[in-house]
Amino acid sequence: MKVLFVTNGFPPRGRWGTEFYTWQLVGGLVDRGVDVAILHPVRDGSKPRYELEQVTEPVPTSPGNPSEVPVYLLHNAGDPRKAFRSSYSDPEVERIFAEVLEKEEPDLVHFTYLLWGLSVNLPVVAKRRGIPSVVTLTDYGLLCHRGQMYNSELTACKGPHPADVCARCIREPSRYDAEPFEVTIRRMLVHTLAKLGGLGQIVTTKDVALREAEVRTALESVDRFLAPTEVFKKVFGKWGLPPEKLSKLVYSFDDRPYGIARPAPARPRPSSPIRFGFMGQFTPHKGLSTLIEACQIMQQRLPESVESWKVHLYGRGAGGRHRCYAEGVLGGELGPRIVVEQPFEPEQAPEVLAKLDAVVVPSEWDENAPLTILQARAAGVPVLGSDMLGVAEVIEAPKYGQCFPTGDAAALADCMRDVVLGRIGRSLDSTMPMTLEDHTGIVRRIYRDLLD
Repeated sequence: MKVLFVTNGFPPRGRWGTEFYTWQLVGGLVDRGVDVAILHPVRDGSKPRYELEQVTEPVPTSPGNPSEVPVYLLHNAGDPRKAFRSSYSDPEVERIFAEVLEKEEPDLVHFTYLLWGLSVNLPVVAKRRGIPSVVTLTDYGLLCHRGQMYNSELTACKGPHPADVCARCIREPSRYDAEPFEVTIRRMLVHTLAKLGGLGQIVTTKDVALREAEVRTALESVDRFLAPTEVFKKVFGKWGLPPEKLSKLVYSFDDRPYGIARPAPARPRPSSPIRFGFMGQFTPHKGLSTLIEACQIMQQRLPESVESWKVHLYGRGAGGRHRCYAEGVLGGELGPRIVVEQPFEPEQAPEVLAKLDAVVVPSEWDENAPLTILQARAAGVPVLGSDMLGVAEVIEAPKYGQCFPTGDAAALADCMRDVVLGRIGRSLDSTMPMTLEDHTGIVRRIYRDLLD
């Protein structure tokens, strides 16, 4: 069996959750005798647009079975001048994809991404050649141009909504997209252009309606959809994906390296200070401002103000949209208890988690079985997470941590106090929702069912 994976990145060119999961799944499949190739866009502008480069990269197979897979790099840098339709539909990308299909001759294509440098019509190209496809729904990008159904007012919108509502959200800058004066000018400009029909400069209701129609048509060519959480399965099902094609399959990865972080049965209470960790982009939808406010509450009340604790922030700010957020939230006097750290590679997570007493996930969008929570579970580190459905589902409170109302800094501070006072601690029951072996076996059976 030969499978072509299409994703938004692959280590070492891409280290976020989707890329790491794809890398782990590919390693598991190679271990089971599946022949795999990778195609993903490169957005850094290092080579001319639409140039196709081929390299090989190692994958995480079992000990004693080192393996490499062919990786096709489709150079396609972002361009702020391009038309809105090019953000989701690109005929040149489709042509290159067809070339890769002809060269590799896969039995099946597995997409863990279809946007941002790719094209939503890739499954159509595969179907025309008689090749079945599987899509793992890794975010809301197919339903929402912003990707998280988190709107320009910086709240979860509970969409998708009618095209006019989404068009207004897409073109409207948030208060963190630029300096205040520039945001005001841009808002006035887009309002004026919207009244004039967009003039080809901003997104209109018609543009969003055409996007939805093309996405719906393209997804008719997909044979199977995998949703990592129940909330994603429900949202996409309500949107119209056929229930017989849609099933839940939570992410997994090799949890053996996390043994160094797991507590021993006789492990004493961690030495001071208690260490909390935040891991992710410094962006509004990740809820960092709620964590900062919770820290301020803790520093002003007893007993936390006299206890020894620190919060380590692993990540960096975003460029482009929300580019002013990190400075706005972290630019003031944070005090000695909040430490801004450099982001780390996924393979370093076991070492980082071994130093932490709790992980904080204050996200304000649904998330989708976040890698951070799964890694914490594998390491036996409790998670303090918002009650957004995709977060709460994998925390399974109180088994693997505690949930608090989204955006409620005081409630988060109460959870953090429970960690400081020893009421919430590391767990001996450090298990993944599903082992990589079981996960890979299910994926392989899905492939076999489609091919049979």
